[in-house]
Amino acid sequence: MTEIKMPSAGQTTDEAKIVSVNVKVGDKVKRGDVIVEAETDKAVLPVESFASGEVIAVLVEPGSTVTAGTILVAIGKAGEKYGETEKNDGQKAAAEDTEPKKSAAPAAEKDGEIAPAPEYIPIIKGGNAVTPAASVAPAAPAAVHYSMPAMPGAKALAKERGIDISLVNAANGQFVKRSDVAVYSAGTMDDGSEYEVMEMNNIRQIIARRMLESVSTIPAWQGSVIIKTDAATSLRRIYKEQKDIKLSYNDIAAKAIAVASRRFPLVNARFENGEVRIFRHTNVGLAVGLPGALVVPVVKNIDVKSLEQISVDYRAMVKKAREGRLLPDDMGCGSVTISNLGMYDTDSFTAIINPPESCILAVGAINTVPEWNGSEFVPVNVMKVTGSFDHRIIDGAYGAQFLQEFKALMEDPVRLFM
Repeated sequence: MTEIKMPSAGQTTDEAKIVSVNVKVGDKVKRGDVIVEAETDKAVLPVESFASGEVIAVLVEPGSTVTAGTILVAIGKAGEKYGETEKNDGQKAAAEDTEPKKSAAPAAEKDGEIAPAPEYIPIIKGGNAVTPAASVAPAAPAAVHYSMPAMPGAKALAKERGIDISLVNAANGQFVKRSDVAVYSAGTMDDGSEYEVMEMNNIRQIIARRMLESVSTIPAWQGSVIIKTDAATSLRRIYKEQKDIKLSYNDIAAKAIAVASRRFPLVNARFENGEVRIFRHTNVGLAVGLPGALVVPVVKNIDVKSLEQISVDYRAMVKKAREGRLLPDDMGCGSVTISNLGMYDTDSFTAIINPPESCILAVGAINTVPEWNGSEFVPVNVMKVTGSFDHRIIDGAYGAQFLQEFKALMEDPVRLFM
């Protein structure tokens, strides 16, 4: 008999919330199967089985909170029973016939997909509660043929609410998510309520707590620079034409941060356990907005990587983030974060420091403005970058000089290779 336990969720939390359970007692599993999906403070973590056999006990259910080391599932031989003394404290004994508990929430179907980060789930208040699937669905429901692929969490929610998931449209046009089911469910209800409340999932609750911690405990100050972008734009065009590599301004900015931190190493620091830790390599996070969540995947060792490799690494990290496949090691290890809202026509904004990092750079949209060249006004493309700095680590003059160096590197990116 093998017990599958909850792995460590990372450096920033000791708890995780079970999003879906993909197996039930009696199921056959093999090594590598995703048996449980748990939501940490950063992403949805798929928990794989490291043993093959038959599921003899399921000790968690969707919605339950677990910590590292909690026993999730027991796997053994057919007919083997999970003993009472081997269960987690406070959990009920397994039924003698090893059938699933009747009170347990429906388990998500196993389909090999990894669910993306969960989104807000509407809950209607001021009216009647949603009727559970058990009270409206027939005892033996007919097989459902999905018009689009569906995430395990979406299937579980559809079963819970008695919804034919083949009727649910996928907002992204690719696969049905929990939020799609929730929106469909809310749209089919008319209970007279005046509003609906979007439930704060575990990721959103942790974001709220950490952002409150940031503004409450970090004495931050801000400074801005206006950066001409024509040289960076030309560099992107050269890489595209000659190397078929699509650089982003974020890629160039990350490299500029790493090069500038050679002169200003306190930018490459974190305030942890009452001490300032200056790191030898530059790890730069990139804020990625997801529906109902915000994650910050980190590309490590920017200082020793080429622009090509930085671009490849960031694209891979963003893809993992949008697919909900980020691991704890992919986050929480940066010293600086880039937050870019320029694609939304936001000219400038102030970002909140992601503790325990030293600073965050808020990158705005590129705009064309007139500039006096001595004889006439000429059009110039510029963007505004605002840095937020932890004053416990970085003083005003130091941070201003870093921004000055960052600006010079962005306006003359040839210096990135010197």
